[in-house]
Formats: sequence, C-alpha cells, structure tokens
Amino acid sequence: CIAVLLGYIALYLFTKYQWRFGCLFYSLAVSVKMNILLQAPGLLFLLLAALGIKETIVCLTICATTQLLLGYPFLSTFPIEYIKRSFDLGRVFMFKWT
Repeated sequence: CIAVLLGYIALYLFTKYQWRFGCLFYSLAVSVKMNILLQAPGLLFLLLAALGIKETIVCLTICATTQLLLGYPFLSTFPIEYIKRSFDLGRVFMFKWT
C-alpha cells in the first residue's frame, strides 16, 4: 500500500517534469517493496529520452544515494548479510491460494 502510494507520487511528479523529486519518491517506493523495481526499464527509457545522458546519471545517482542512506543502518552493522539477503534471487516463493 505504501509502496504503491510512493510510486504514484513519483509518477505524478514525472508527469509534472519534476524528474529529480520523482526519482527520489521512486527510490523510496523501491525501498518499501522491490516489485516497484519492475518499472525501472521504462523509467530509464523515459529519463534518457526526456533528459539526456548527463541528467539521467544525476537522477540515477539520486536513486542510488537514497538506497544507500536508507540501508546505512543495516550496511554498517551486517553488510555482507544485508547484501546477500536483499538480493537473494535464488529464493523460492510459494504461491498458495488462501
């Protein structure tokens, strides 16, 4: 719920050409739930088409910095475990009808 709200705020900001603030809210949405990351290829295309390579790098830096700042408490205490568990793509997800 919160991730989708942050994603919609980012989308709204993108429609108002507020690319940097939009990237901040997009990164906040990704930090809540990683399925928002599925929109990243389309966002990258829009950033490149609308802003060019230099401003796209600035926007991607905003996204990366946000992730690092939010992850700092975990990265500073258990960095290896945090990275291994955060991006464990070998997990098995059980889908069960409830």
